[in-house]
Amino acid sequence: MQNQMTERLRAAFGRFRAQDLAGAERLCGEILKDDPRHPDALHLLGVVRLAGGNPGDAVSLIRQALEGRSRDATMLENLGVAHLALRNFTSAEALFQEALALGASHGPLYMRLGIALASQGKLPDAEVAMREAARRSPEIPDVHLNLGNTLAERGALDDAMAAYNRVLELQPGNPLANFNLGNLHRMGGRLDEAAAAYERVLAVEPGSADTLNNLGLVHEQRQRLDEAVACYRKALELQPNHVQAMNNLGSVLRTQGLVNEAVACFQKAIAEFPNHVDAHVNLGIVRTEQGRHVEAEALLGRVLRLDPSNFEAHCNLGTLLKLQGRLPDSIAHYRRALNVNPKRAVAHAGFGGANRLIGDLEGAIACYRMAIELDPENADVHLQLAETLKVQGQLEDALASYSRALALNPDHVSALGGMTHVRQHLCKWDGIETMWRRLREAVATGSGGQISPFSLLSIPTTPAEQLACAKAWAQRELLPFALARSGMAFSSLAPRSRQRLRIGYLSWGFHRHATAYLIAQLFELHNRDRFEVFAYAHGPDDKSAIRARLQEACDRFTDVSRESYLVTAKRIQDDGVDILVDLTGYTLGCRPQILALRPAPVQVNWLAYPGTMGTDSIDYLVADPFIIPDGSESFYTEKVVRLPDCYQINDRKRAMSDHVPSREDCGLPDGAFVYCCFNQAYKILPDVFASWMRILSATPGSVLWLLEANRWATENLRRAAAEQGIAAERIVFAPHRPVSDHLARYRLADLALDTFPYTSHTTAADALWAGCPLVTRVGDTFASRVAGSVLVSAGLHDLVTDNARDFERLVIELATTPGRLNDLRRRVQEGRDTCPLFDTPRFVRNLENAYEMMFNSFLGRAS
Repeated sequence: MQNQMTERLRAAFGRFRAQDLAGAERLCGEILKDDPRHPDALHLLGVVRLAGGNPGDAVSLIRQALEGRSRDATMLENLGVAHLALRNFTSAEALFQEALALGASHGPLYMRLGIALASQGKLPDAEVAMREAARRSPEIPDVHLNLGNTLAERGALDDAMAAYNRVLELQPGNPLANFNLGNLHRMGGRLDEAAAAYERVLAVEPGSADTLNNLGLVHEQRQRLDEAVACYRKALELQPNHVQAMNNLGSVLRTQGLVNEAVACFQKAIAEFPNHVDAHVNLGIVRTEQGRHVEAEALLGRVLRLDPSNFEAHCNLGTLLKLQGRLPDSIAHYRRALNVNPKRAVAHAGFGGANRLIGDLEGAIACYRMAIELDPENADVHLQLAETLKVQGQLEDALASYSRALALNPDHVSALGGMTHVRQHLCKWDGIETMWRRLREAVATGSGGQISPFSLLSIPTTPAEQLACAKAWAQRELLPFALARSGMAFSSLAPRSRQRLRIGYLSWGFHRHATAYLIAQLFELHNRDRFEVFAYAHGPDDKSAIRARLQEACDRFTDVSRESYLVTAKRIQDDGVDILVDLTGYTLGCRPQILALRPAPVQVNWLAYPGTMGTDSIDYLVADPFIIPDGSESFYTEKVVRLPDCYQINDRKRAMSDHVPSREDCGLPDGAFVYCCFNQAYKILPDVFASWMRILSATPGSVLWLLEANRWATENLRRAAAEQGIAAERIVFAPHRPVSDHLARYRLADLALDTFPYTSHTTAADALWAGCPLVTRVGDTFASRVAGSVLVSAGLHDLVTDNARDFERLVIELATTPGRLNDLRRRVQEGRDTCPLFDTPRFVRNLENAYEMMFNSFLGRAS
């Protein structure tokens, strides 16, 4: 009987070896029918069930077998394998260790122990077990394969590659070894080697969707996007629910601009796998780009509910919230992203951007420098560092960072624009004309959205080029907010029923800033029977006297500097503002995103920005007949409203010190004829300076008095003067002084010279208010006509020229004809209190009439 059972058991084992699991199970069943506790039959049946995919049954059967043979190492090992299949890794480890303690010592047992240890995260112990397995069984491919897997997980990539290559020596064409080698090459950036490894897999297993997916990733990294798409589509043909391929296909389609197809991929992935994190993240990124911010935030928020430590979700939420101006929340998410992975440059760069927006420039610079340390080849981060250094006044360092960005990407238009503007601030003019030409070419070819519209105003450009740049910039920066209106409750704006119009003034400049000094009296003189004045300040509170004056003059003054764009827009809407007037435009500190959300029925561009905003979210531009002559309206997306006099308001209460410093105090020689120009250095272009040098050459004994901008501009201008035959000491620099003291200095100057094409604005009115005549030259752009408008409104038409030759001729005539200049100075001084330029009450009435016209037009459209 015993011999018969042994024969049946041997037959059952033979069937198992021949992979006839049904036959093996039948024979085991026959043995157990005669002897239900036969340990070898129970053991073999358990192994058969395990091979058939029933590890739970295997555990039960092998445990019964062990009741009769408790110290059988083979049974303990197979029970461990069953627990491994059930992912009971702790139990598996204990069983393998017990089998080893009983004397089992073959390589596969050590390999299985290594798998159990690695599955619990015990990678050092797993490596020890795997290396022992390889030592004991050097000819078994699976041992080296699993050793490679453990080494790869430990980050020992070279050793892992050696293990996989050993597999291929033993078993050429092994698909798993080639697949894993491909993954290691891809992670190491060896894309050609990765592609070759994946192709070897496909030669053996052409239907491997995973391999096609990973080959697609390689093509994507190589920027071979069409080939990547083909791989992902083929993977999905083979395995329609391959969620990674579906998600990756969506990412490439998004890069190719096929946004709707990309969205369909992400949505399908989420529909089939509701907890797929990457698809949620990617769809969230697309919705952010589309301006569907509420939906984007919900998608990324769901990722964090599924995986609270997800780096991509925190980082992209940081970007989304930064875009909305929700800076404290943005910073919190960037911090959490960096807690998860402090080695990701993208999070450091995003964190830097948020810090910069809250005014923490040092913090921003530190973040950008860390991002560059981690990813030194990223031109965009070098650009952001340069922009921050520029705002901080570290102009030479900014120039170096712009240069690095352009070295990495010679076609980086934003870096080119930034570098050009900084070089103008430094008066570093070598090659500047070439840079201007490249910027104009970028606008002409549709890349204007990467150039700050403000920086274009100070270089030789046409109104059409400035319009194209502003429209492209608005399309890139503001379109997402315009698209977001419907989801943010700004889609319907009913007319208000109220006797007084409520005017909201939005500005960064409600502190010691030119805008504040120009506009202060407007708030005081507004007719309170017809208007209420609300101010929204998003710039710094410097606790200055001018800010206090503005606050006192408003019906309501609100500091919104720490609010998101959405919160401020909602506040403006809830305040019932009828006409929202933006006093910043595209200058420093601007927040045009608020206007893009359309919180007020009528929105206006005025005063600080001399040009069009290029967006349909702003209805009107306040100008005058000189600034925008008839026939020039097509260069502005806003409707042009012309005030009868100069568009620029002036404050009759502006203080001017009674103390006039001596020429010696200011470094000016006694008896010299003093030309002055207190415009910012970036407005001084090479041809303008050359014109001034010709004027100095034609008027011996004269000096040019300029505003001290920075040490580099001072050095460069003096050097340029010497190169043009003018002694460096004839260029004198005036340090910055408080406004009242600065205005008093004009009394030491004989004649003010203007820049071109960005002419004097506030500085033109300052000169005339102090009694100093100004000669200007006008062009076709808004910025090139402001000083002309100021002079015309002051009754000084004869000081306006329209070309460089006439400008120089007029200046020289005035400087060499003392009687004519004295008469001119008398006209300036006597006309100050009567000319329209400084008749602030008259200006306010005209502006109020314009506001009523704007709102009545809106009512007509709304009815």
